[in-house]
Amino acid sequence: FKEKGKMNFEPLYELKNRLENVAVVGINLAKDDFRLKRAVEQLKEYSTAAKVFKQIYDMGNELISTDDEDKCDLFLDLLALLDAVLCTQATTYSGNEPQEIKTIAKSKDYYKEIHYSELSPLVYAFTREGGGRLNIITDTIESNPEIMNDFRVKSCMIHGLSDKYSEIADRMAKELKKQSKDIVPILKDGFDPQGKRNMISRLDIIASLCKEEENDFYKYCIENGSKEMKENAISELKYCQDNIDYILDLIKTEKGTVKNKAYVSLLWMNDSRAEKEWDKFFRKKPFDNIYAFQFTNQQWAIDYLNNFVKEYIVELKNKTLKTAEERRAVESEVAKICSVSFNKEINKNLDYYRELYPYNKYEVKRILSYYIVTNLNKEITDLIKELSEKYEGEFLEQEFLISLLQNKPETVYKNFSKYVGAGKNKEGIKKLFNSLFNDNDKRVSKNKEEVKAREDFRTLFNIIFHIYYNEESKEYILYWQDIKTYSNIKVKLNGFDKKWYDIIFELDNDHYESWNYSSYNTGIKRLYNPDIKGMKEKYGKFYYNIILSRIPYNEDIAFLNKLGWTDYKDFIKGIIDIEKNSSAFADRVRYVGYVLQDTLMSENDLIEQLEEIMAINKKNPKVPINLCDRWLERLKSGVKVKEL
Repeated sequence: FKEKGKMNFEPLYELKNRLENVAVVGINLAKDDFRLKRAVEQLKEYSTAAKVFKQIYDMGNELISTDDEDKCDLFLDLLALLDAVLCTQATTYSGNEPQEIKTIAKSKDYYKEIHYSELSPLVYAFTREGGGRLNIITDTIESNPEIMNDFRVKSCMIHGLSDKYSEIADRMAKELKKQSKDIVPILKDGFDPQGKRNMISRLDIIASLCKEEENDFYKYCIENGSKEMKENAISELKYCQDNIDYILDLIKTEKGTVKNKAYVSLLWMNDSRAEKEWDKFFRKKPFDNIYAFQFTNQQWAIDYLNNFVKEYIVELKNKTLKTAEERRAVESEVAKICSVSFNKEINKNLDYYRELYPYNKYEVKRILSYYIVTNLNKEITDLIKELSEKYEGEFLEQEFLISLLQNKPETVYKNFSKYVGAGKNKEGIKKLFNSLFNDNDKRVSKNKEEVKAREDFRTLFNIIFHIYYNEESKEYILYWQDIKTYSNIKVKLNGFDKKWYDIIFELDNDHYESWNYSSYNTGIKRLYNPDIKGMKEKYGKFYYNIILSRIPYNEDIAFLNKLGWTDYKDFIKGIIDIEKNSSAFADRVRYVGYVLQDTLMSENDLIEQLEEIMAINKKNPKVPINLCDRWLERLKSGVKVKEL
C-alpha cells in the first residue's frame, strides 16, 4: 500500500465515497452493500500499519456485519474519523510545471451555465412521477438540444433509464447512445451487474459507444451479473475476435439460455472452431436459431446459411406434405428462411424465392415487391415473368409495380385498367369497388372468375392508394414500406394517367357510407391533382357525400375549403332521418357546431336548412333543435356563418 515511500490513500477515499452513498440510500442497507464490503476489505492490510487504520477497519466491519437497526452513531463516528484522517494526512505539492487535471470531461461543452428556469422543468420530469413528463423531455430535446450536453442533465438522463414509464426509459437510452464516450464513466458509476432493466440499458449504451474498447467490462458483467445481465453481456463479446476462447469456455460451463447466447456469439468469430461448435448447436433446432444469422458479418456464417437453405430445399422438394398441420409447419419454416436470407442478401440471383414460392406465396411475393421498388433490374423482371407464366395470374402486383416504374402512364393504364373495371358500366364498377370493403370474396360469390376479378381489383387499388401527388414538385410518388426498417420508401413515378380518376369516381351514393370506415378515402385524397380539369368538382362531391354520412371533422372542412366547395346542402342533418333517429341528429348537430364557422357555407343556405328543421320540430316536438334555434336567431340578426 506504499509506492516510493508515499502512502496510497485511494482505499480510504473509496470507503468514504461508499459511506456517503450509503447515507443516501439508507444505513440499514449497509449490510447488503457488496461494494461497501469490498471497500472495507481493502483496508485489512492497512490495519496492521497504524492503530487508527485498525480502528477504521474494525468499525467498518462492525457496520456491515451487525443487524442492529441503530447504526447511526457508529456510521457517523466512522465517517468523522475518516474525514479527520484524510484531512490531517493530506499534503500539498508545487512542481515546476503546472499539471493538467485529468477529468472525464473531454468536451468544452461538458458543463454549461444554465439558468434554473431552463433546467428545473427537465429535472422535475426526470425525478418525479406522473403524466406529462415525456412531453416535457421531448420538447426540451427538440427545442434546446444543447442542454443535453450538460453533465447534470446527463446524470438525470441516466436516472431516467430506471423510470417506471417505459417510454421515458426507452427515449433516454436512445438519446444516451448519441452522446460521446465522455458519458461512460458516469454510466459506470454505481453500476450493479445484479441490477435490473436500467443496468442492462447502461451496458447496452456502453457497448454501443465503445464496442471492443470495453471488452473487460463485458466480461466483468458476465462473471458477476444476473442471468439476464450475462445474456446481454455475452452478446457484446462479438466486437473482439480475441474472445473466441472465452466464448468456448462459456459454452462448457454455462447452461440454458446463457449457454445458447454464447453459441450465438460464435457467429461473429472468424475462427474454424466457431463454425464447428455452431454446427453442433444449430443442427439440433435449426428453426429455433435461424434468426441469429440476421446480424452476423462473418463470411463463413453466410456460407453456412446458404448451404443449409440449399439442403432444406432439396429435402422439401422430396417431401410429401399430407396434412394441413405439416403444410403450416413448412410455411412457417419458409417464412423464417425468407426473412433471414432477405436480410443477409445471401442469394443475389433469387433462386431461393423461385424454389420456395409454392410453400409460402405471400412471403415470397412480399420480398419480390420490395426488390422491384428498391432495385429493379433485369434479373428480377425475368424472374417475375417466369413465375407469372408458371403461376398464371398470381403476380399481378409485381407486374403492375414493374410497369409503373418502367412504362409511360398511358401504357400502364392500357395494360392494367381492365383489372379495375375499365369498359364496365357503373353497376359493374360498383361491384368491384365493394370488394374493397368486403374481402370475403367466396361468401359474396361462388363464381371463380368473379372472385378472381375482385381479388385483382383489390390488388391494383392497394397499390394505387399508395401513390401520392406532390403539388409542389408536380410529381407522382409511390410510397412503399421498407420491410427492413418499416419506414416508407419514396419512388418517383413517370406519371399517372388521368383516366384512372374516371374509374375512381364512377361511383354512386351506395358507397359513401362504406368509405367512412376505410383508410382508402385517405388514399384517394392523396391522389388529388388540382392541375387536372374537373378534379375540384369530383373530389368535392366525393368528400362532401362522405361527411353527409358521418360527423364532419376539421380536416374534412379544410380539404373542402381547399377545393373551394360551397354546396353545403343538407349539411346540418346529413343523411339522417331526423324524425326516426333524433339522438343521432342531436349528436351530429353538436359536432357540426365545432366546424360550422370554418365552412364556406352561405348564410342563406344555412338559414334555409335551419328553417326546415324548425318546421319539422313544430310537427314533431321530439326532434331536437338545440343550437339550431340559436343559430337561426343570430343569422337573422345579421351574424355571419364565420361568426357563429
